[in-house]
Amino acid sequence: MSTRVWVDIALFVGYVLLSAPQTTGIAFHEYFTIAFIPIFIAHIVLDWSWITRVFKRNPTKRSNEVRFNRSFDIILFVGMVIVTYSGFLVSESILPDFGIDPAATSFWSTTHDVSGNLLILLVGIHVAVHWPWIKRNISRIRPSRATA
Repeated sequence: MSTRVWVDIALFVGYVLLSAPQTTGIAFHEYFTIAFIPIFIAHIVLDWSWITRVFKRNPTKRSNEVRFNRSFDIILFVGMVIVTYSGFLVSESILPDFGIDPAATSFWSTTHDVSGNLLILLVGIHVAVHWPWIKRNISRIRPSRATA
């Protein structure tokens, strides 16, 4: 199976873990974010040829699906950046562990909470939109069942 599929599986599992800080704990949530960032970057790098094709293509010649994916992926990326940045600013574990007083304000705390909750919806839509690709590639890693 391709590296891309394994990175996507790690990305999804990692995202699910990050989406439940009340279950995993704040320290895990914050430190695991550090491990999650390279996985997210790898996801983008591995899809870079698709990204460049979509952005180079003439807008009037794009299908509605491609236009939607392009716009939606930009929103999703910006959402990831906002939730990550605001998360560092309201850090209760990483920054204090390094002796740094975070710039936590109610604005950044609210921004992190709202963007995090919105991101759950956006990631769900992203997975739904790409479900045919996911299903096709997951079926390649599952052993086929012999029919008797």
